[in-house]
Amino acid sequence: MHYIESFLQAYPETIELLTSCARLHTDPMVYADMSGGVVGCNAQLLDLLGGEDVASLPSLLAWFEPFGVEISFLLSQPGRYRGKMRAGGAEYSVAVKSEVIMIGRTPIIGVVFQDTTVLERAKAAERYFEHFKKKFLTNISHEFRTPMNAIIGFTDLLKNSPLGSWQQEYVDMTSRSALSMMRNIENLLELMQVESGSVYMNLSPFNPLEVYENFSMQFEDLASAKDIHLMFLIDPHLPKKMVGDQDKILTVMRNLIQNGIKFTEEGGQVLVEILIVQEEAGRIEVEYAVSDTGIGIEPEKIKTLLRPFASAWENQRRGKDGMGIGLSLSHKYVDMMDSHLMLASEPGKGSRFSFRIVHEITEAGTFDFVEGTRSLIYTHDRHFSTQGALLYKYLELFKVRVKGIHDLVNTALHESDVLFLDVPHLSPSQVNAIKSTYPNLQVVPIMKFEYGEEADAIVESVESIVTLPILPGALHKTLAVVWNKMPKEYISRSPEVQSIPRQEEIKILIAEDNLINLKLLETILRQERFQVVAVDNGQKAVDAYLKEPFDLVVMDIDMPVMDGLTATRLIKEIDKRDQRGFVPVIALTAHALIGDRERIVAAGLDAHLAKPIDKHFLLQTIERYLKTAQSQRLENAV
Repeated sequence: MHYIESFLQAYPETIELLTSCARLHTDPMVYADMSGGVVGCNAQLLDLLGGEDVASLPSLLAWFEPFGVEISFLLSQPGRYRGKMRAGGAEYSVAVKSEVIMIGRTPIIGVVFQDTTVLERAKAAERYFEHFKKKFLTNISHEFRTPMNAIIGFTDLLKNSPLGSWQQEYVDMTSRSALSMMRNIENLLELMQVESGSVYMNLSPFNPLEVYENFSMQFEDLASAKDIHLMFLIDPHLPKKMVGDQDKILTVMRNLIQNGIKFTEEGGQVLVEILIVQEEAGRIEVEYAVSDTGIGIEPEKIKTLLRPFASAWENQRRGKDGMGIGLSLSHKYVDMMDSHLMLASEPGKGSRFSFRIVHEITEAGTFDFVEGTRSLIYTHDRHFSTQGALLYKYLELFKVRVKGIHDLVNTALHESDVLFLDVPHLSPSQVNAIKSTYPNLQVVPIMKFEYGEEADAIVESVESIVTLPILPGALHKTLAVVWNKMPKEYISRSPEVQSIPRQEEIKILIAEDNLINLKLLETILRQERFQVVAVDNGQKAVDAYLKEPFDLVVMDIDMPVMDGLTATRLIKEIDKRDQRGFVPVIALTAHALIGDRERIVAAGLDAHLAKPIDKHFLLQTIERYLKTAQSQRLENAV
């Protein structure tokens, strides 16, 4: 204390100046010698420590007990720090700034304390709130999806049972309303995530052809319910792997496709295009577009259409349901991907929504091409069918020279390599007549891959077929046969159409804790003649898997006793230990918010399907993975 008094007497004017500066500062401020003795301070500091004047204040080191090490460091190393401070029996979080001031030859340290306790508590509360909000949205999604899965699923089963005409009408209306409600809930939950700032870009490499072809299968029921021709034109030149946020792209495309179907009258068309615009220096620009032949939009309505909920009134005015959330969400996602959602529309003729994304190529090349093949597409009238017109565009993308003809007495037939038949209800006799007239011409009909005497007879008599729906993967296999790069049997062995063991021989394990949804899954799969073993938690699933082999597993995620992620990990370990080969595990879960799919697939599940169940998409997914498993077994056997 003697040292401080001597110092104050030696430099009274300087101390007064320092004290005046301290008074001007709004945060607590103190001057001390290098041993921690207090020289001066402002009123804010006295209030904080409960002192009456400078003389009543203890050493600076005591303020930070038991944090003396921190303040000792501060005295020896001036700068900016964060730490804890004890004053008046309380502990504070503080941000500290210190500077050394030379008065004569005596160093004095000036220290400013900023109380960050309230700020840190606010940040902690914000973190808790964000966690709570995310958990709340997850729970809300789960609680909505689980009962809606049962409502939509059993309604779908009821639609396919014997009903009277008015009963069928009631069930159809219930089904449409439930699906509409589910779409609105999904979009609203995602929009809430976006608005809360908890949605981020998730850029990762993916196989665009595989992802987009699988995605195209989800809309078959929705389109067929209105007799709408839904077509996908996917560029076969897309790379094997490119970087992008596939979930956001698919969400936008899903909303645009659903809107296109909603606003297109029965018998209309919706065309989905995913085409390369330009490619350079390891990057490609891809245009994603959805065009429809619907009612169109007036020019003055276009600007308001992308505002949240703004299109709800417009939907009502046009006699359609929906709150406009999907379009607003799509607009926000496209903005996040550094693009713009474009709209071209003409009332009475239809609309076209599009956006462009630049992707980095991480692995080039998917298909090989044989340029210059001369092909014809025959249609019995003057116009191609929608599928014939789509095939024409695909052949151009595959660099095949293509021309349309409308009669079978045409000189071009003698100069061509292949004839595609765009003829509805084609019979084996028609095919044989064409082949006998032009024996050197490869004849390739456009047809659904289905079983039956006539279909089998056509397949046996031709070199190859174009299977519906037309997608680049299956079409390339067709062209590979046409180009003589693969034998004809390549078509029947391809993953898209190869035959799998009869359903009666396929055994599927289901793990689902909700008994209503468990019953729904059992019913769907047993109706398809699969053998089914059903359990209500992950532990029982693992126990059942140990007892007997299965061909495929359908796994819920949130279950008591053992969750689906843990059960899947153990099942995969059993496969590896017992050398069972690849057994697909499909997640069927109510977790469908952004990031859920990545988390689930990263945990080792092979596919992620969100509730509510789309029966046909579920069966298509099961069939696809059964074929993949069979292909792997055949490869391993060679």
